Amino acid sequence: MAETGWLSDPIGRINNLSLAPSPKNTLQPLFEALMNSIHAIEERFGKDKLSSGNIDIELTENEEGSYTGFVVTDNGIGMNADNMISFRKSDSMKKVRFGGKGVGRLLWLKVADKIGVSSNFKNGTGIESISFDFVADPKVPISNLKEGSSSGVVGTTIRLTPIKTAYALHIPAKLETVAVRTVAHFINYFVNIDCPKITLFDSKASIDLLDKFTSDVVKDQNYPISVLVDGEERKLSLNCFLVPKNYSDDEKGTNGLFFGAHGRAVTRYEMDSVIGLKAIDGKYAFFGYLEGNMLNDAVNDTRTEFSLGEDPIDDLKRECITAIQSFLATEIGQVRERQLQTIIEVRNEHLRFYNIAKDPQEIADKLSLSTQKDEDIFVEMSRQSLRQYKKARRQFAEAKKKDLPDIDQKAKEYVAELQDESLSSLAEYIYKRKLILDMFDEKSAFTDVDSEKAHYERVVHEMICPLGTTKSDLNYEDHNLWVIDDRLAFYSYFNSDKQLKAQATSSDSRRPDVTLFDLGMGFEKGASPEPITIVEFKRPKRDDYTMADNPFTQVQDYVEELRKAGEATRFDGRVIRTIEDNTPFMCQIIADDTSSLRYVMKRVGGFYKKAGSKSYYRWDEGFKVFMEVTSYADLISGAKARHAAFFDKLGVAP
Repeated sequence: MAETGWLSDPIGRINNLSLAPSPKNTLQPLFEALMNSIHAIEERFGKDKLSSGNIDIELTENEEGSYTGFVVTDNGIGMNADNMISFRKSDSMKKVRFGGKGVGRLLWLKVADKIGVSSNFKNGTGIESISFDFVADPKVPISNLKEGSSSGVVGTTIRLTPIKTAYALHIPAKLETVAVRTVAHFINYFVNIDCPKITLFDSKASIDLLDKFTSDVVKDQNYPISVLVDGEERKLSLNCFLVPKNYSDDEKGTNGLFFGAHGRAVTRYEMDSVIGLKAIDGKYAFFGYLEGNMLNDAVNDTRTEFSLGEDPIDDLKRECITAIQSFLATEIGQVRERQLQTIIEVRNEHLRFYNIAKDPQEIADKLSLSTQKDEDIFVEMSRQSLRQYKKARRQFAEAKKKDLPDIDQKAKEYVAELQDESLSSLAEYIYKRKLILDMFDEKSAFTDVDSEKAHYERVVHEMICPLGTTKSDLNYEDHNLWVIDDRLAFYSYFNSDKQLKAQATSSDSRRPDVTLFDLGMGFEKGASPEPITIVEFKRPKRDDYTMADNPFTQVQDYVEELRKAGEATRFDGRVIRTIEDNTPFMCQIIADDTSSLRYVMKRVGGFYKKAGSKSYYRWDEGFKVFMEVTSYADLISGAKARHAAFFDKLGVAP
């Protein structure tokens, strides 16, 4: 007959435990041993007398002084018969009431081949002793067993040494580092203050963990907390601590609030979003510990939760948060100030928010403390803008539907809201034009003053109109042709850096910088007497023009080829307009006024200089072309002058 019971495989269980060698994982077996010691102390002295316990943690060393493992000694209840039975079970349920899972000691065998255990425990009126080695043997995990009577003190020693080299290499080199990480792991005991005396030592020094924690506390304060439950006021006490960030367990959030009962933390609430910072001032963490008879009376037997219901718990958290915000008033004030500055920066860069952020402090006061990144604040301001608009629209609709006497007032408020939104959007549009002009001004300057090497014309071209595109590829806001002339932004069709054969019936592969075929204000009108415009960019500061290589003969060749083609076409072959011998052309040449350019203009002849500028113009009767040469400085100053009234209204320098 087949057997139907469970078959245990402890070696497979140990091998399957996920504990790769690392600085974090190497201390985990130590923490498991320390947790067992705390449980043993609670079992011996009672859950309200943890301070009666003593735990010594020795870091063993080799001849070179490097740490090789740990020895943990406590004065807990000891390895009595019940605890010995539990120890031999791979997944013991004995410590469920402590929150344990019964697998911690299996981690010991993950990091060490042998663990030495020695213990004294009370048995009736005397004290007995037991010692053995715990090994990864599937049949006999307990070896070298010795039992007898003892005159020693009650307690247990666990020798986790030497651990395997792969893990030992990751033990922190400094005793203080081990101390901080141990306190961080057991922070719920230390914020309670009522914890065992835990001493960490090696051959050179020793550290009392509670003394270290209390000495490292940056500031602490106690706050009375009270809530009404069924009409009765219940009083509690909240202990607040500001400590170095390295005391925090980042897996559970940097800042925490503990609700405790009978001297033990029961539940932990994440406070990062409440405080608005994972690390306060970049280097501190907050912990709070709430205690009182109300929680003592309501905790369950296993101390894992309170039988209070959601409302009383929420009331307690709300009162605690008020106290925490008072405790961290200075630190939170710094968060608010940073939020305020970010709101102002976002508003000034995106002027559509000017209407809702007329008072940026009002916006900052409403923000969650965790909302600090400029992207998050942008989203929140967008949300508030939409809500404000919807509110005005809803109020007007309700007044109209109900024929309320204040309908005229609601209508005025709604229209005013629309006007404010429109003005804010227009302001942002104008402001972005200023930023583009500032960037354009920068790109046209020398990149290397010593060698006077300037940005190539393709960089400038790309800023004004993306290379390799047509009007079909771009929306109005995707190009900046308005920098040259506001009218150019409304041409019904243009090409940017496209071969002539792609824009006319031609086989010519040359690429005019920009060609604009119809000033249609957004409407294609077919054949038209409107001029065809060609824009040609030259490298800023260029000074090597010759009669064989200059922009004037270049645009003349483009004009001649387009006239020869007879018609301009779209990218899909559809005809835009006819091009006749008398079709006028406007050629905008963007080039700086250098000596070689002036020489070529003098040889070509017929150029006139605009008064007070470095720009020139000429009518070419032979080619029916009006040429205009504009320097980059004049191009930018002209665009700024056209927008000066808008910039002045916004209060920004042109």
